[in-house]
Amino acid sequence: MSIPSSCNSCSVFKNSLFKDFDDTHVSWLADKKQPHILSKKELLFSQGENVKGIYCHLQGLAKVEQKNASGDIQFTRLVLPGDTSGHRSIFVEKEYKGTASVISDSLSACFISKMDVLNLLSNNPSLAKNLIIRISGELNRSEREVISVKEQNVRNRLAFLLFNLANEYADVINHSQLMIKTEITKKDIANLLMVANETIIRLMSDMKNEGLIHYHGKQIVIEDMDKLKQISCVVDVYPKV
Repeated sequence: MSIPSSCNSCSVFKNSLFKDFDDTHVSWLADKKQPHILSKKELLFSQGENVKGIYCHLQGLAKVEQKNASGDIQFTRLVLPGDTSGHRSIFVEKEYKGTASVISDSLSACFISKMDVLNLLSNNPSLAKNLIIRISGELNRSEREVISVKEQNVRNRLAFLLFNLANEYADVINHSQLMIKTEITKKDIANLLMVANETIIRLMSDMKNEGLIHYHGKQIVIEDMDKLKQISCVVDVYPKV
């Protein structure tokens, strides 16, 4: 896993907050960014830690969790390649409001300091626009997920998560099957959906028996995207910047 020195060479640059930068700003960003390669369970930042900047995710999967004073998880989201983490806290908060950790075997990301992000925002309106669109999209998604917890059963939500992963982070195999690029454990899935691990074990076993998924080693293979979409009642709540 390597990180290109030029942002233009990055495979997720066209999906990033910085996709509209001109060559001058791209070169400036390339000089300022700090590459990081992390292993599973390592932290990018912790809840309550002073805000230092944001991470632009290149490869691998991460999750952001927010806990209440009792230590119970109140919020969780999946961070895919092309996404950023830490951006929600950078303007109005002194501390990160969640903890970002790696859930794939490895993860590569570029760190950009708070000072540099604010500098870029003051000189590049496109970044401000893209950031507003992304935060608005995430808030919309969070609201829909709160509703789905109340209105949809866990099977619907599991199907939605797997459908999204297959769309965004999978390789095509055998013409029609999609294999998630990295192992994602049932415990991680349970945490993302905020349900009991035993529930996910049972539901994924049911999906395997139905021919919706199977496993290649420890990686999930999606066999029937159309049926998965039907179960998940997918609505496009993931607008791209």
